[in-house]
Amino acid sequence: MPKRSAEDQISHYERKIRKLRESEIGRRRRIRIISDSSDDEDTECLEQGLAPQNNEPEPVVEPELAPDPDPDPLPDTRGESGDPQLDPDILEALGESTSDISEFGEKIHESLAKLWLPLLVKGLPRDKKDNLLKDYLIPDNCRLLQAPKLNAEISAAVADSVRNRDKILVAHQQQLGSGITAANRALNILLSGEDKKASINHLSNACRILSDLHATNTNSRIKLITPNLDKNFIHIIQDSVRDETLFGNNLSDKIKAAKAIERQGLQIKKSISRSSGPQTTSNRSSNSGNWSGPPRYSSIRGNRGGKKAISQNRRVYPSSTQQQSASKPAAAIRPRAPALQYETYKATLKKIPATRLSRLTEALANYDPVLNEYFFDRHPGVFAQVLNYY
Repeated sequence: MPKRSAEDQISHYERKIRKLRESEIGRRRRIRIISDSSDDEDTECLEQGLAPQNNEPEPVVEPELAPDPDPDPLPDTRGESGDPQLDPDILEALGESTSDISEFGEKIHESLAKLWLPLLVKGLPRDKKDNLLKDYLIPDNCRLLQAPKLNAEISAAVADSVRNRDKILVAHQQQLGSGITAANRALNILLSGEDKKASINHLSNACRILSDLHATNTNSRIKLITPNLDKNFIHIIQDSVRDETLFGNNLSDKIKAAKAIERQGLQIKKSISRSSGPQTTSNRSSNSGNWSGPPRYSSIRGNRGGKKAISQNRRVYPSSTQQQSASKPAAAIRPRAPALQYETYKATLKKIPATRLSRLTEALANYDPVLNEYFFDRHPGVFAQVLNYY
């Protein structure tokens, strides 16, 4: 491809210069606010600049740019909004706004906060708590501060669990009354103008009693929830300390750590291989076929003398004397062990026709967990008749 001539290069650069001028003029036209007369003048200047020029190169002279006139100041709308401001009376009539974010009140003295925070977590020691409750008995002229007792008629009608739960609530209510009593003693001192130090002591004791009650209710909630949790999970929350949540904010981290420890324990646990020793053979022959169950009379009963050699696959049928003795009460023919008795009846019922087998099988499997007995324990005569008939 031949090289570009000098004239072609000059014309190429001139076109670039014109494009740059046009883009500059267009940009300045967008940001300047000018009158109609100045628009006409700029148009004439633009036509002169765009006129055809000679092929001879001319020095490029950049036009002097006039300073832009100051734009009009924008109105200050920071204090204005799209909606008009409501009258204060209307806002008061609408009421306060509710938010999901928990709000806290004014901070108390740092020394007071250090006193109450440990009590809210652990509560008072048992001996100190008992002494405070003895010091602040319910006033005689305000007996309703005492927890009301449960009526004897209602106590006899409810369950033991309800009475135990009521006793716990009575203790909490009684402690709350003692705390209110301590606060009222401090108010009496302030109203009478006596020593303020004693009033501060009563107020401090009132706060201690109420803080301990707060901690007691926290423990009651934990005891109420813990029985509904998995047993493998209880050991994780045993040493949990409450904060904003009942079991602590780091509960999820504890669960993850416990699962990680459990996985590591399974990895390092030695796998126990089963012994490959000889298997014990069963007394029952493998070719027994439809085995109908054990014989009616056990061979360990000592009412018959002599040693009997009974074939393993031979089926034993009761004699006529045994059939006559079957008409006696069922307790005489039932084995002692309930499991063996159940299997004996079940094996015997296999010989019964299908029309009655389903009903009797259902009755045989009817187990009462409350009485801890089977159907044939409550109705032995029914199965005795069936056994005697077949």
